[in-house]
Amino acid sequence: MSLAIRHHVALPLVALAAAGLASLALPNATLAADTDSKVSVEAPWARASAGAATTGAAYLKLKGGAQSDALVGASTPVAASAEVHGSMSENGVMKMRAVPSLPIPAGKVVTLAPGGYHIMLFGLKHKMAAGQTFPLTLTFSHAAAETVEVKVQAMGPGTMQHDMPKH
Repeated sequence: MSLAIRHHVALPLVALAAAGLASLALPNATLAADTDSKVSVEAPWARASAGAATTGAAYLKLKGGAQSDALVGASTPVAASAEVHGSMSENGVMKMRAVPSLPIPAGKVVTLAPGGYHIMLFGLKHKMAAGQTFPLTLTFSHAAAETVEVKVQAMGPGTMQHDMPKH
């Protein structure tokens, strides 16, 4: 084989080998980026259903990763739909509204708790009883979606009920 032919065959093979090595390094770079943007989910819980309620709420803590993110959605097989909601006082009246995006600052904790932000569950497929668990998938604007197990706790005295006709 002449030197010119070997050169034409060897050069493309070197380029392919270099591309292959670069693609092997790429997943590690992507993994590092995903780890930095990961949102930690802690202490997910929900209240047991009150009476014949067809709505419920889930609460939890979100800890931001190295970059800011936002909670943009939720879903669960135990309800027809799930939405991120916030409670606010308007003219002395507490109201709840859907929130399209809940900011999660980098390295900070955002708490979803009764009387504040929460995951509203609409069209419960069955009554939620104390001691049960159910999966809840959280969707973020940057981090990968995360599914957590939510523990249902007994409803205590003075707890806010979510079975309101005009939500």
